[in-house]
Amino acid sequence: MKQLSQTQLKPEYSNWVSKWIPITGGIATVLLAAGSVTVFSLTKQTTWLGLVLIVLAVIACVVTLYMFIARGILSYHGGGVQGKVLDGVLSQLEALGWDGKGKLLDIGCGSGAMSIKAAKKFPDVVVTGMDYWGAGWDYSKTLCESNAKIEGVAERITFQKGDAAKLDFSDGTFDAAISNFVFHEVMSQPDKFALVREALRVVKPGGYFVFEDIFFAKSHYGDIHKFVKALEPYTAEVHFLDMRRPDYAPVLLNTPLILGQMGIICGRK
Repeated sequence: MKQLSQTQLKPEYSNWVSKWIPITGGIATVLLAAGSVTVFSLTKQTTWLGLVLIVLAVIACVVTLYMFIARGILSYHGGGVQGKVLDGVLSQLEALGWDGKGKLLDIGCGSGAMSIKAAKKFPDVVVTGMDYWGAGWDYSKTLCESNAKIEGVAERITFQKGDAAKLDFSDGTFDAAISNFVFHEVMSQPDKFALVREALRVVKPGGYFVFEDIFFAKSHYGDIHKFVKALEPYTAEVHFLDMRRPDYAPVLLNTPLILGQMGIICGRK
């Protein structure tokens, strides 16, 4: 069998909506519907338990269908919205005035998509992508390295396992740091202010940072404007950008489940 050349290979960037979410939702829908039918068959009448199971089945079906559609819109091989979100993060680095030179840290690099985009966008940068690559995600260090090789930027990217709550780097190691939809997932540090401070710690004085996350989720960040205000003593400048309802994404994605709580904290240390 003829071996494919590198130019014929395509990178595999994982979807933010895991394939297991619609699969699990579909199974739950079937089980709930079957349960309601079973209750009716046994009782031969409408009962509160049967009604509850029917309602839950409908809810599960709607959520499953929504996540299935969202997965397609987000996909790099489908609607491509994930890539556009990452482009927005990198564009903010330029808007802040970063020249694209030096060392860049991508916190929570996943399957390597933003690290690789950064290396392609900034030809003079050296990127470090770090991630915990925990169970439940379709990500791995091997996948990142394979994607970087296919994209032709492997010589300027290093991937390593790590915990965003305790970064394995000295103070001021990087000229810039970025992160996308990661901080709320870090279970080892429930204090998200401390988590952002840790990310800032490894940025050089005068260096740049762009962190995107579900910053409007009060359960994680409280009042985001107060949160950003509290960062001022630790930065030379800090801004908050409301990234909800982006023009590149359909209204369907503007819900708390996908992009509806998206914001950016950025600035210069």
